[in-house]
Amino acid sequence: MEKKNGKEFGLLLFGLGMLFGGLVLFFLRIEVSSRPLLWGLFGSGARLSGLIFIPFIFGLVLMVMFSKSIWPRILTGLGVLFIVLSVISTMDFYYRGSMFETIMYIIMIFLGGALCLKILIIDDPNRGKGGGL
Repeated sequence: MEKKNGKEFGLLLFGLGMLFGGLVLFFLRIEVSSRPLLWGLFGSGARLSGLIFIPFIFGLVLMVMFSKSIWPRILTGLGVLFIVLSVISTMDFYYRGSMFETIMYIIMIFLGGALCLKILIIDDPNRGKGGGL
């Protein structure tokens, strides 16, 4: 029984190494840049870098005034969501890699993840049920 647990642990470490190694190599090939904060919701190219904070600030003020109400919290949460979405919408991602590298990274990521899931979830359906150590 101990040999099987040692083998499973070794396979789990190997799968985690493949998964995280593939992710690190993949993310090293991605270049992220940013452009000026433009939000196309109110017309083409309206500059809203300061206006995007209005729901957040208004929600904070209302939260202080009406601390027991849920609506100021919802407005503040929406303000935070708008800020995060506006930052994400200004990012451009460029991938600098060959097709061979891409295929190798995908194989490492998904085979490593599948091996980890097999060891942790699928391999032994009786794991954790009764029985002690």
